[in-house]
Amino acid sequence: HDRTASRPRPLCGTRRLPFFITNPLLAGLLDPAKVWAVLDILMLIGLLTALAFNYADKRTPEERQEPGDSVSRRRLEINIAFYLTAGVTILFLHNWFSLLAQGPESLTGNHQAWVIWAVVDTMLPLLLGTTGCRIMREK
Repeated sequence: HDRTASRPRPLCGTRRLPFFITNPLLAGLLDPAKVWAVLDILMLIGLLTALAFNYADKRTPEERQEPGDSVSRRRLEINIAFYLTAGVTILFLHNWFSLLAQGPESLTGNHQAWVIWAVVDTMLPLLLGTTGCRIMREK
């Protein structure tokens, strides 16, 4: 993996986190929909990149497990990172496609969508940050 390619993941996560936390305070100053539209594109890029790196790690020859092999800590970490990233990516894409297809009205009274966005916004900095740090540490 290229070390410079891992830098956007922690940055994407750390850029989204402050806005997620301060969004209620900034509602009168900024148009949150425009800010989220830009952040959603950055988040999609970060998630797809992290998913590709985690999948590549999962598929390395030394991480393939033969029947009867014990599970190493590294293999467990790689599998957790990959499947959590895949899960958050699926949740993100579900809500994002709904938002793109139906517009902001898709969120009106839709508590499930708000909960999914809260989960995605909470998990994203953690997943992208740990994936980026792991890649930088390994290189």
